[in-house]
Amino acid sequence: MNIINKILNVDDYYFDVFMSISEALTGFSVNELQSTGLAETYYKYILKSLEAATFVEFLTISKDVLEKSSDSDQLKKAITHEIISHSGMNDMAGKVITMWLLGTWDNAYVNDLSYKEGMVWNLMHSHPPGAKQPGYKSWNIKPVNTHS
Repeated sequence: MNIINKILNVDDYYFDVFMSISEALTGFSVNELQSTGLAETYYKYILKSLEAATFVEFLTISKDVLEKSSDSDQLKKAITHEIISHSGMNDMAGKVITMWLLGTWDNAYVNDLSYKEGMVWNLMHSHPPGAKQPGYKSWNIKPVNTHS
């Protein structure tokens, strides 16, 4: 029961592990992820959606992976070996990545903001249709990454 009470406190080290492993899995920096305004919301949402022990197991394995890795290559190998190669942890990692990119958990939006702040829009150099318009006369500007 002690660990469950501790994980509900967003200021604990589990939140830091969640953010660090999210950075490693998504390729976005912790600052970029936090700029969505959804970091604590996602953390609490996952905890509410799963048994606390399942989330703690994922975070404990993630903590070990992060602590044992001294550079990015080592981190990639550790994630592959310790998380991706284990079906339960792989599923959890996929859900965390999807949550950050699309704003969904098990194919449902976490909240109204999660669609707007999905990191997929940054990857596409776009905006969420119907939610954040690109701005007046933006159609007149060539898209980023065009070769024309």
